Amino acid sequence: MAGFIKRALVGSLTLGLGAAAPVDHVLETRNFAAEAGLAITDNYHTLARIPRQPGLSRTFDVLRQNRRNKVIMDDLGVDPNDPEGIDKLRAELHQVEYIMQVGIGAETYYMIPDTGSSDTWIISDGFKCLDPYYGQDIPQEECGFGPLFKGDFPDGKIDNQNLNISYLSGDYLNGPMGYANITLANVTVPKQQFALVNVASFAGDGVSSGILGLGLRGLTAAFTGNDPRNDSIDNLVNYSPIVETMGASKVADPILSFAMSRDENRSFIAFGGVPPVKTGEYTTVPIQKGTTSSGRTDYFYYDIAIDSISWNSSTINQTATNLPNMLVDSGTTINLFPRNVAVAINNAYSPAGQQEDSMVWSVPCDAIPPTLDIVIGGKAIRTHPSSMILPETAAAGSNRCLSGIGAGQTGSYILGDTFMQEIVAVFDVSDKKELKFAQRLD
Repeated sequence: MAGFIKRALVGSLTLGLGAAAPVDHVLETRNFAAEAGLAITDNYHTLARIPRQPGLSRTFDVLRQNRRNKVIMDDLGVDPNDPEGIDKLRAELHQVEYIMQVGIGAETYYMIPDTGSSDTWIISDGFKCLDPYYGQDIPQEECGFGPLFKGDFPDGKIDNQNLNISYLSGDYLNGPMGYANITLANVTVPKQQFALVNVASFAGDGVSSGILGLGLRGLTAAFTGNDPRNDSIDNLVNYSPIVETMGASKVADPILSFAMSRDENRSFIAFGGVPPVKTGEYTTVPIQKGTTSSGRTDYFYYDIAIDSISWNSSTINQTATNLPNMLVDSGTTINLFPRNVAVAINNAYSPAGQQEDSMVWSVPCDAIPPTLDIVIGGKAIRTHPSSMILPETAAAGSNRCLSGIGAGQTGSYILGDTFMQEIVAVFDVSDKKELKFAQRLD
């Protein structure tokens, strides 16, 4: 499967570290950006949108994208082993994810830019690929990575420290930590801490070689020692993730932004400001802190308050209020809402959605989705209709597609790519600790 994906993408993945120029809307959008305290930057890069290999079920696929460390989630009081049931259904076709080119030392690799995790890691040459169920060695190809990182840390290894990530899906990764200069678009972040993964139980996409962790310091997951079997919350060490290092080293402001689109020619990630795309007015909302069971209060996720969610069709007009906080996660394809909200929205498709398992729904690929407005900071952000149905998930000869709205679990409600497409989403990790959103108008 990995080889097929690589062949299918050979014509489309010819991106360099520079950016393809979007339509010039600088003058049209500068006032809204300036009013929001944002700069238009040249430090942007195109995002490619690729299929991802299927798991045991669509629920399992969603969990594989929800890349959050079990050790930290357990300390936060969220049960990482209870995603409201994992239904092991037939294999499904691919979901999709966004990738970008990242320079590590003198080489470049495709990596997944992920605001839902904070650790940057790349798979190393000679890594051990393990079966996720039995822990036995299997061929490296089974893990589905792109090109492997060859050699050692360009700027030195960190003694007596390891990365140990166990994802909600059951995937896990281990490896030593060290430093390298990492280049994002036109920005080179000096001596960034990252991991070279040498043990992996992982289902990759066949193209990307690792994760670019764009989250906050509280979610980083280094551990003292060299034996991951001894890792626990007691020897957890937080460190500066890449956006924080970018600001501290003064190579760019500690801000990143996404202008995602299903159209790759209009899909961008920017560092230090926003890309030159036309937008409406921005709304601003503070990032919420979390408190662990051990009493530590910190910024862990891009967690924000939601004023309300409204959905409307020709026959339905409903609004949900008193909602829990939700985290904004570029690494998750769909939105994951409280179950009652997800059920109601999927019932508002015409024809109505059908629940596939505990987290996801399918709809006819030509269904009419409801209008969806998410009110944040007092301003409604409308979800683009094209994001409400995922045509890439239809099986051959089938007219059933995955809905862009699924059901999450307590503590894990997510605004994913369904929300982030056709808006500009800004993540400010300076002392302001805030997110900004504006509707795209280009």
